[in-house]
Formats: sequence, structure tokens, C-alpha cells
Amino acid sequence: MHILFIDDHKDSADAFGEIASGLGHKVQVAYDGRAALELTQAQSFDVVFFDIELPDADGRELCRKVREDGASRDACVIAVTGRTDLRDDDLEPFDGYLHKPISAGALERALRFSEG
Repeated sequence: MHILFIDDHKDSADAFGEIASGLGHKVQVAYDGRAALELTQAQSFDVVFFDIELPDADGRELCRKVREDGASRDACVIAVTGRTDLRDDDLEPFDGYLHKPISAGALERALRFSEG
């Protein structure tokens, strides 16, 4: 699978990338909303993991933009958050979510989920 991880915490994004790469996936990483939007518009990703709260953008709004147009509009989009106070409507545009910190096992389950 071709996977994109977006997280403003560089260490977290890079760790996700390393785990997914180790599982045999093609991985790219972005650290802000602008770069994420550029990548998803230009390239087709199978799965996109969005940090919900980025310094330069709201992950929910970015998810909506990805779904509207661009090469990754059909991607499975999974929210990533450390927040515990989210309501269902906070996660509405996403196909699923993962709660930080994320284990390798949780990441593997999310990737299997994304395959249908």
C-alpha cells in the first residue's frame, strides 16, 4: 500500500513511517497541513493518517478537502489523536481513528481495516 502519515510531531510521524515501511508498505510523511494537501492532491495514496490538530490546519477540514478533489480522494482516511474528549461528529469525515500513542499492533489493525 501507498501510505501518507501527517503529524506535526516529527518523531511520531517518522516512527509511524518506519513501522509501516517495515511491514512492506511505501510510505511518505508530512509534518504540516499545507504539505499534506499538496501531496494528496498530486499523488494517489491508499491510506492517509491525519493528526486531527495541526498547527497550520484542522485535520477534519483537510480530510474534507482531500475527499473533494485530487489524486487521493478515494483513500481510506484515518484520524490520529491524543485527545480523549472527541465526539462522534468530531470524527465524521474520517473512515476510522487511532488514539495516541499508537502501537505497531494498532497500526497493523488499521491497515488491515483499510483494505476492507
